Amino acid sequence: MKRRDWLIIGIVLLASLTLFLLRPRAVDPDAGTAYLRISVPGQTYELIPLTEEREIVIEQADGSRNVVEIFPGGFRMKESNCPNQDCILQGDVTVDNIAGRVLANEIICLPHRLVLELVTADGQPVEAEP
Repeated sequence: MKRRDWLIIGIVLLASLTLFLLRPRAVDPDAGTAYLRISVPGQTYELIPLTEEREIVIEQADGSRNVVEIFPGGFRMKESNCPNQDCILQGDVTVDNIAGRVLANEIICLPHRLVLELVTADGQPVEAEP
């Protein structure tokens, strides 16, 4: 091989390594856990680890009521007393399916001003794997 061939191989390997190191990661490999962040005006919720099955009932002073179902690795809106039920129709949010979802890592109940978001341990939104 000529010197030019070695140079091209070196450039390709360097570019590949750079792209590998800069790729986004869905979940911090050290933490290994995704979390649910619930945002409602006037109420604060801690990050909820998605490690076990449970339901969270969110009731607001105006009578708005939502039930969030959590399962290992994801969540869904199970019930809502909003008129259009769009939040329930948004389906499951998991680390594996956010690339194919319209709202990616979120479920939004617009009438109740409620946002459910899949985040990492440090509160950053989970990004889809390329």
